[in-house]
Amino acid sequence: MAEDESKPTVFVAPTLEELEPLFPAYELEAFIAQGGMGAVYKARQKSLDRLVAIKILPREFGDDPQFRSSFEAEAKAMARLNHPNLISVYDFGDIDGMLYIVMEFVHGKALYYSAHNRAIDPAVALEMVSTISRGLAHAHQGGIIHRDIKPANILLDADAKPKIGDFGLAHPVGRGDEEGPVFGTPGYTAPEIFQNGTEVDQRSDIFSVGALLYELLCGRHPEANSSSMTTGIDPRIDNILKKATNANPNLRYPDVGELADDLDKLIPMLGVGGPQFATTPTAPPILKSGGNVVLSSSKEKSGIASFAMILLLFLGIGAIAFSLFGGGDEVPEANIPEEKSELKPAPKPKDLPEKKAIADVEKMADKEKPAKPQPKAVVPPKAAETALESLDRLAQLLVDGLRDEFPIGTIKREKSAYFFLKQNMTWDEANNFANRHGAHLALLPTSVDLAWFHENFQNASPVWTGASDSGFEGKWFWGDGSAVDAKVWIDKSPDNRITDYPNGEDFGAISPSSPNLEDHHRLQKFPAILEWRLDGTTPASLASQLARTGEALNNKRTPIFPSGTYDVGGSRFLLVKDAVSWKQGSLIATKAGGHLAVPSNEKEASFMALSLRASLDDSGSCWIGGTRDGNLPEIWKFVTGETFSFITWLEDQPDNSGEDENYLVIKKKGNSLGANDEDKNGTNTSHFLIEWSVPARRNMARASVNGKGEDGLLPALEKIRDKIRYRHGRAYDKFRKKYDGVVESFLKDLISNIKSYPLGEDIKEDLIEQYEGYLERKELPDSLADAYPGRLKRKLKEAKEETKALEEEYEDQFDEAMQDYLDLLTKTANSVLKKGEVAKGKMFILENKVTTDNEDRFEKIMDKEKVPLPKEA
Repeated sequence: MAEDESKPTVFVAPTLEELEPLFPAYELEAFIAQGGMGAVYKARQKSLDRLVAIKILPREFGDDPQFRSSFEAEAKAMARLNHPNLISVYDFGDIDGMLYIVMEFVHGKALYYSAHNRAIDPAVALEMVSTISRGLAHAHQGGIIHRDIKPANILLDADAKPKIGDFGLAHPVGRGDEEGPVFGTPGYTAPEIFQNGTEVDQRSDIFSVGALLYELLCGRHPEANSSSMTTGIDPRIDNILKKATNANPNLRYPDVGELADDLDKLIPMLGVGGPQFATTPTAPPILKSGGNVVLSSSKEKSGIASFAMILLLFLGIGAIAFSLFGGGDEVPEANIPEEKSELKPAPKPKDLPEKKAIADVEKMADKEKPAKPQPKAVVPPKAAETALESLDRLAQLLVDGLRDEFPIGTIKREKSAYFFLKQNMTWDEANNFANRHGAHLALLPTSVDLAWFHENFQNASPVWTGASDSGFEGKWFWGDGSAVDAKVWIDKSPDNRITDYPNGEDFGAISPSSPNLEDHHRLQKFPAILEWRLDGTTPASLASQLARTGEALNNKRTPIFPSGTYDVGGSRFLLVKDAVSWKQGSLIATKAGGHLAVPSNEKEASFMALSLRASLDDSGSCWIGGTRDGNLPEIWKFVTGETFSFITWLEDQPDNSGEDENYLVIKKKGNSLGANDEDKNGTNTSHFLIEWSVPARRNMARASVNGKGEDGLLPALEKIRDKIRYRHGRAYDKFRKKYDGVVESFLKDLISNIKSYPLGEDIKEDLIEQYEGYLERKELPDSLADAYPGRLKRKLKEAKEETKALEEEYEDQFDEAMQDYLDLLTKTANSVLKKGEVAKGKMFILENKVTTDNEDRFEKIMDKEKVPLPKEA
């Protein structure tokens, strides 16, 4: 059925033996790495006797015409570029249904590994960025914008020469963006890309180059939404930085070559006519193996020679291929040993006997001296409590619902108290902060409420509120579940553009220019307004939102998912920051009508990796819905019963090093992210991920119907199912035909209408995909948006009434068939047990148990689906 056709496949990298006959012009030497977009191999081109790297993509990408076209455009764009600071592309094509690209093989490693959390000498930093800028200028002259310049996409070769790679987001200048906006990496990405991805040119790359220079100088990642960056190291450097990273593209360098010229002019002048360079306190200098400082400021050594010598010390031993994987921030690294500093304190000289004797005499003399009167300590006056200090002091009381005292600066109005949190935060940070302090982001549903805020707090920037369209693109709700009035929006907001993680404009903020709401993406950093209800309730807290979601699903109503929820192919995901045990997280998820998250396909796995990589600390971890099988401890299973796949383990995991490590976490360990086994308490677990999945799209296992032993049990069970289908199938098929006909008629009519609407192609595709999902599941939507014609709304109402009547008419016959199946299972189980066939008897009893009160399972059986053998809980 449709479930088989849509079942995602796991990409298995071809072996060298499999590839050799497909690449007769190359000698395949080694497998290098595998990532989300394919696998990379080291090879030698026979005709030119040169090393190359060959990247191969999964077959399903080649089957996608849109992806194939994008891939070919990327390869052609890169092949046109020929510059010593750009990784060269030699060839591309298709072999055995798999797309491939042949590129330059480079010995070295990514700048990310050399510069992460390290500040480097300003002269070295400027020299490097100037060199990178020359390569980028060549790409711009060829009509190509990179759109994702960052340390992970710069490779240092064996001669310490930087090369720009990963043109996965490369985009011809002036082409426009027919496929919607493309976003790079927060902190490096120019503001205009977030605001309007279609208005992008070479100046967006110049912003990223400036952000890269900032990181090299300061030793830290630029903050998201940063612009006009400065370091405080040298005003002449800061002038260049501010111009390169100006928020207004028109005020930046018009050409990256001009930026390189300014850097080259300044390098010889460093230390002359300006302040001495200060060591940046936020990052330690790099040490070489003896513990000596390598990258200190130097007046005597500068220029290309010292630049190359210093960077050679970064590289360590070994080589990698810059593999141009999409979808990740880091470059795969193969067998590069880490140089460790072996600094040891100098041994203390042993005390001489003479010194010890003198010390003993002095101690005795001290005892005989009268004690001197000690002066009274002067107690400094206690500093006045700040607003944030008072908020921290009251946090637990406010969480407990006590409203006798509020933080300094709080203003009471009607039934609530409001606190203006002036620190800039992302929406998620602000929402988590509010929850930790017993509040929720403020609900200001009317124009009068927003005008009151403007009058009392006078915000100079947008301010986060509790309004979002999370989980329902284009439908806005406050955190208490009430709809956002269309009258409160500023002109041309919200845009309701269909967007992917992590940059959806899905959250409401109060405009600084008027008492109205604006929509912004969650990664922007703004102040926030917190609200406490005076009666001790918190209707927009996460707990309240989860309870409402669970109640709606249990009563078969359309839920309003909690703020911050993402829609990934129809399934909803919510990342919760809370240190709970696995069982507590699972209980919270199930009470909300969901479960701990399970990756059902590559898209969901990619989303989980992206969101967790962005949200977890370097040692943080997150519970997901996996456990070890109690009967077979070497086997892992998902809580949904899906095939255990799309999971990448951390190195040497699972190790079961502790007692009872039977639960699955996704853990961040430095630059790596992967699965790890953990005990039920998970003392270092900081998050858990909830999913509300679409059952029809789950990656369910298909049991084998061949062979003997356990595999031979399914044919025995199918014989019983066939008897039930023979007895009751005619009535069921008649009902199913009528029911499906009503559903298909309405949905096909709806999809046909959507195709004719004057909407953007991206929005059309999203809506059509959504309703094709309903068509696949043979379900009617609960409602239609207000924008749809009244005729379609009436047809939906009529279709619902007709299907309900059909269900009521067939209900008694369905119950009779299901009871017949359960009775036959019991009868057969007793019969085979008497014959000593324990395995069969146990299986029939278990099938009875799992099917009782599970109408969905029995309905699949009647639909002649290959329902697998039952599994013990």
